[in-house]
Amino acid sequence: MKSGSGGDTTATRPYTMRARAAAAERTAERIAIAAFDLWRDVGLDEMPLQQVAERAGVTVQTVLRRFGSKDGVIQAGFEYGANAVVVQRATAPHDDLRGALDVLLDHYEEWGDAAVRTVALEDRYPAAATIGRFGRAAHREWCEYHLAPPDHDDTLLDALVAATDACVWKLLRRDLGRSREQTQAVMERLVLGALGTSQT
Repeated sequence: MKSGSGGDTTATRPYTMRARAAAAERTAERIAIAAFDLWRDVGLDEMPLQQVAERAGVTVQTVLRRFGSKDGVIQAGFEYGANAVVVQRATAPHDDLRGALDVLLDHYEEWGDAAVRTVALEDRYPAAATIGRFGRAAHREWCEYHLAPPDHDDTLLDALVAATDACVWKLLRRDLGRSREQTQAVMERLVLGALGTSQT
C-alpha cells in the first residue's frame, strides 16, 4: 500500500495526458489560423514560416514539428478556412440571381485576391493545387445549385461557371478598376446571356 504522504499519481496521469493533448490541439489551431490569415492577406510566396510562427505565438520548430513542412502548414490553413468559405457562399438565395451574385461578390471581395494568387502557384505548391481543385469544384456546385435551371446541360453549366469565375471578378475589379456594382452588373449580364442562349 502506498503511504498517504507519497500520494498516488496514477489517477492524475490520464488528466495530464488529456490536458497536454488539448493544449497541442489549441496550438495546432492557432498555427492553422495564422497560416490561413497570411494566405488571405499576403499570399503563399510572402508567407514565411517565421511569420506564421510569430502570429501563432510559437517557434518555427513547433510549426515544423506539428505540420512537417510549409506545404503542410498551407494545407492546415486551407482546411481550417474552407468551411468558413463554404458557409459564407451557402447563404446565397436559390431563386434570386441578384441576391446570389451579391453573396458571391461578398465572397470575392474578401477572398478573391487570395484565390487568384493561389491559382497562379498551383504548379509550385501541392497544397495550392489542392486549394485550386477544391475551389473549382465548389464553385461549379454553387453555380449548379444557385444559377442553373433544372434542365441544364454541361455546356450551360460551363458558361455559368466561367461567367462568375474569380478571374472575371479580378479582371473587372482589379485590372479594369470597375466598382463592385459595375462588376456585379457585368456578371449578371453574362449569366443572363448564358441563360437566354440556352433557352432559344
